[in-house]
Amino acid sequence: MPFITSQNAEITAERNWLISKRYQNKWAPSERTRLKEIAKRYKVSWSGNTRHIPWNTLMERVDIIPTSMVATMAAAESGWGTSKLARLNNNLFGMKCAKGSCTNAAGKVKGYSSFDSVKESVNAYVVNLNTHPAYASFRKSRNQLRQADQEVTASAMIHKLEGYSTKGQSYNNYLFAMYQDNQRLIASHM
Repeated sequence: MPFITSQNAEITAERNWLISKRYQNKWAPSERTRLKEIAKRYKVSWSGNTRHIPWNTLMERVDIIPTSMVATMAAAESGWGTSKLARLNNNLFGMKCAKGSCTNAAGKVKGYSSFDSVKESVNAYVVNLNTHPAYASFRKSRNQLRQADQEVTASAMIHKLEGYSTKGQSYNNYLFAMYQDNQRLIASHM
């Protein structure tokens, strides 16, 4: 939980900075550099021209994943941290390796991403949801909540996770039931 909370705090700080700069006409070199770094981290194409900043894409991607949703996903995917994948690879979310980037280190579960720490696993999961094309509809739904001035919550977002599992909507229903059944437990660790 502390890893999710700190990751969301960093994202919120970046998002707030972007909001504060959105209607600014003059950019200091350090501000341009920071914007370039954010765009790169969130895989947003940008030429560097401050007159043509892809604000909509940035605001859609630079946003939090609800803490209790991340905790529910980690618990579901890792058997509450007991799975072989979680224990050997620090992989709480069942994230597979990208093609050609998988190292088959001894003592690791092959075909799945391996992380040096649980924190690294959480960071990779958040980056994945915020950047991968498969989760564009998730980001769009989250952005619609923001535009309607509604809170981005686990209960609102779990059913928006299209394409995360081959099981489709039944997986989202399972996650939602797990979230509801364990809401008090998860909240007590926040």
